[in-house]
Amino acid sequence: MRQLILLGLLTVMAFPAWAAKRVTVAQLEQALATISAEHKPDVEIARQIASMKLSERLTEPTLGRLKAHLDSGSQAALALQLLADQSAFLYPPPSELPDASAPDDATQQRMLEATRNYVARTLPRLPNFLATRSIRRYDDSPRELKKSGWPVRLGLHLVDTSNRQISVWDERGSLPSAVWQEQSGLISNGEFGSTLGMILADTGQGKVTWSHWEQIAGDPAAVFQYSVPRSASNYEVIDYQQPVAEYANLTGRQGVAGIGAQLSGRSSNISPTITKPGYHGSLWLDPATGTILRITIEADAKGGAPFQRASILVEYGPVQIGDSRFMCPVRSVALYEAIAPAQANLSDAPTEWLNIILFTGYHRFGSTIKILTDKPVPK
Repeated sequence: MRQLILLGLLTVMAFPAWAAKRVTVAQLEQALATISAEHKPDVEIARQIASMKLSERLTEPTLGRLKAHLDSGSQAALALQLLADQSAFLYPPPSELPDASAPDDATQQRMLEATRNYVARTLPRLPNFLATRSIRRYDDSPRELKKSGWPVRLGLHLVDTSNRQISVWDERGSLPSAVWQEQSGLISNGEFGSTLGMILADTGQGKVTWSHWEQIAGDPAAVFQYSVPRSASNYEVIDYQQPVAEYANLTGRQGVAGIGAQLSGRSSNISPTITKPGYHGSLWLDPATGTILRITIEADAKGGAPFQRASILVEYGPVQIGDSRFMCPVRSVALYEAIAPAQANLSDAPTEWLNIILFTGYHRFGSTIKILTDKPVPK
């Protein structure tokens, strides 16, 4: 199960996303080299970075190389990290992809079958883990550039951070807990398996095709594209008929997953309008075992959908727990863009949200019992 509930928050820092210019990673590198040579102040470098939008994924190795030329913790470094986070749903530049031919059809089918077995057999048997979920929340709500000035909408900016211990078993529930429903900001759960079951179930009536090879942690990863048509989709978008007040729920045969937005203070008396858009995305697989390494889900924003974009990414990695290693979520990205009404600039409600979520501190849930008696120990 995956649920996303987005609620408005206050602002801290902003850059002009509305002026974004689409560039490749190579063009970004060239622009940063030029800016560095001109010795511009940190705030100006940050503004120029924020004025860009990548057409390719800024991978960790490239991001590390570019950050090396910026002061750690500077506004420019933070803007570059945000730019990389926004590009997470894209494919890397062709120059960073392995030079390897596509596997034949039979090999592709063996990979996909291994993945189906992995999802059906391995994930449900995971023990109950506890982990720490750390969230950085961003939105585009207006902010005051000057004290007591008129609030201006200038794009994504950090609004909140949080840390919370979670239980894997609780995350597999079909609905978020009442505690989570009461919290503000972008809230997501369900990264621990049910979304994968939904995708593989729904793509039985959709399409899965080969895309390309990538490298993840130095090992090859097979990348497949998938799509689920609206006629076969279990993706329910619930519109509460308030500005930016949608809630989406993906109900698959093996779990529930969803994404949506909801303003704080929403009236419970409003009858929702339900739509079911199609969705698409990519799967990154271990070619030898079928283990899921990375997934993306993007709703099809067409046919009168009440949103412009609703996207989720989950990255999995090996986690050492006791004497065993498990593949668990290590990072998640959620991005939601609502259709902004004409009066959006006069409203304090966000129209775009981005959450960067890290999962750390995994440990097994359990207890030990030690029985003590007052009987003296024999010598």
